[in-house]
Amino acid sequence: MYARRDIVVNHTPELKRASLTKINEPLFSEPQIIDLTNDFQVDLKHCTKPIVLDVPAFSEEPIDASHVIFGMATKLDRLESSIIFLQRWIAYTHARLLVVAVSPDEGPPDSKRMRSLERHMRNLGIDVTIVKPLHKDDNMAQRYFSLARLMYRTRDSRTQWISFVDDDTFFPSIHSLISVLDTYDPQEHWYLGGMSEEWWSVVRYGFMGFGGAGIFLSVPLAAIINANYESCEERSGAGAGDMKIRECIAWHTNTKLTHIRGLHQIDMHGDRSGLFESGRLLLSLHHWKAGWWDESGYGAGFPMSAMHQVADVCGDCFLQRWQFGTDTILSNGYSIAEYPKGRLSGYKNDTDLDRVENTWLPAGIVTNSSNPGWDHYLGPLRPKMKLEEEKVQYRFLDSLAVDGGVRQLYLHTGIDREPDTVVELFWIQKKRIETSSLEIPRERSAIDPT
Repeated sequence: MYARRDIVVNHTPELKRASLTKINEPLFSEPQIIDLTNDFQVDLKHCTKPIVLDVPAFSEEPIDASHVIFGMATKLDRLESSIIFLQRWIAYTHARLLVVAVSPDEGPPDSKRMRSLERHMRNLGIDVTIVKPLHKDDNMAQRYFSLARLMYRTRDSRTQWISFVDDDTFFPSIHSLISVLDTYDPQEHWYLGGMSEEWWSVVRYGFMGFGGAGIFLSVPLAAIINANYESCEERSGAGAGDMKIRECIAWHTNTKLTHIRGLHQIDMHGDRSGLFESGRLLLSLHHWKAGWWDESGYGAGFPMSAMHQVADVCGDCFLQRWQFGTDTILSNGYSIAEYPKGRLSGYKNDTDLDRVENTWLPAGIVTNSSNPGWDHYLGPLRPKMKLEEEKVQYRFLDSLAVDGGVRQLYLHTGIDREPDTVVELFWIQKKRIETSSLEIPRERSAIDPT
């Protein structure tokens, strides 16, 4: 089964990004059965005209983030596999990336491979420096904490912030992230970050910035950590680098964490669709790589670079939601969800849809706590819907930059011998149509069998 819709993106000044925008028409017409055994070119029987969606205007030029140094501690093989994702947010921004690297077996890194990776990443627009650990016997927590000293020592006159990230930290909108940082005076002492979404983790590890969400320290605060680095390292017994940062700040300053809503550790297991389908502007994402426990076990992870590709056309529209008609919601780059039992029309108001659907596994139990697990960060949740009965989900499959736009594919796997259904969305900017000879194909579509 196959359906397609072309989407024309209209950049609209002064428009604010909405959690949910309602469109009074269906997203696509009735899917049709297609046969790819003879021809990959398909004649569409139900051709729906392109739809225009307004999005906030955005700059297509890379932002100047030269006042930020990002630091990461990882293995060389994990760094290499992360390049495609790093390109999506840090390339050509003039932000610097400092990586403390070890070999895949936690041993000393190969110097030749380090320099080769450096050259490759720099050729891709990533201003990276890869270094060996401060001390050859440093464990992961110590290597992470050492970034505070290394980033501080490599600062220059432009540097205002040093940031700690993991190799699976992803910033969907570096423009929005820098806009948030710019609301804080970098001459003051600031400890910015995101706490865990799980209350059990906060109770266990403390009120701190969790490293995978991204931690940001102003240079004056980083100077205090640098001055007390040895004593903090000697005194600390913490088994994680982000905990060492919190301890050192607490021991030598009165600075408390300023929680930045939108920086996400994603400390939930199982199906995380509820967060990705929330429509919220997520400043950072974490735990999306292969090996994190998802609905299929230790899953293959998300194809984040492909999911995020639509942002090239529509800016902060990644994971933005549109409701089409009364029964379909597009969470851009993640899913198309149909609600066949009229559940959308059953909601009394939009407040229900503003609540995140609790699709993942339960939180750890905190005795005598009135917080059921997630309220402190995500707010009250709405119950999980039963897949295939209350909610039919077409999950993102892949994307491709083509014909001046971005082509997305979403897949619903058939059950009980029903055929699979593929929905294709083609996103293109309105101005590209108006200023060129481009035409949106409406009658035929090429299906890539791979």
